Amino acid sequence: MSCSKPIQHFTHVHPLTKVDGDIEFICDGCNTYGFGETYRCVSCNYDLHEHCATCPPTHLSFMHPQHELRRVFREPDEGLKDRRLCDICYESVEGLYYHCVPCGFDVHPLCTQLPQYVRYVPHPAHALELSPSGASNTCQVCRNTIQSWRYKCGQCRLDVHIECVTSASAGRPSKRRRMLNLLKAVSVGVVCNLIAGPVGEFLK
Repeated sequence: MSCSKPIQHFTHVHPLTKVDGDIEFICDGCNTYGFGETYRCVSCNYDLHEHCATCPPTHLSFMHPQHELRRVFREPDEGLKDRRLCDICYESVEGLYYHCVPCGFDVHPLCTQLPQYVRYVPHPAHALELSPSGASNTCQVCRNTIQSWRYKCGQCRLDVHIECVTSASAGRPSKRRRMLNLLKAVSVGVVCNLIAGPVGEFLK
């Protein structure tokens, strides 16, 4: 376990220190699962994903190119009054997330880090593109229904769950952990299960 210089984050009263370790946690920013690196307040047992701790106030993304996204933070009790879903993974957005005021588009900070293109070993002919729609609503890996954005090959009419790009089945680990596996593979250039190539080859 290693620590770095503390930061002061607007969501918490005490400084947070980056901690590297093999730990699981629920991010107190976006309220989703996390493991590994965290920005932590030990005295309060308060954790933030690394990206939730460092994400900028505004964000421009290929996922929603029409407008700039603004970072917002709603307390958990406020979120219950107006339940919203991430437009990428279709899971609840509570606490810290990005929002488009004109369109009502919402996205978790971590979901904004998903790459637009990935290389997929069972389909080496073309890169798969992150997209809100595809040729079908069935994942070619787990054979379950796709209700969220997916990675697709438009030419070959192939669709894969975001989380299934790094897993050969829909079983354990959880959906959120598999999505984090994908983000970690991209960030460090690791070959991870069904993905081939270092970080430069993930992006078109």
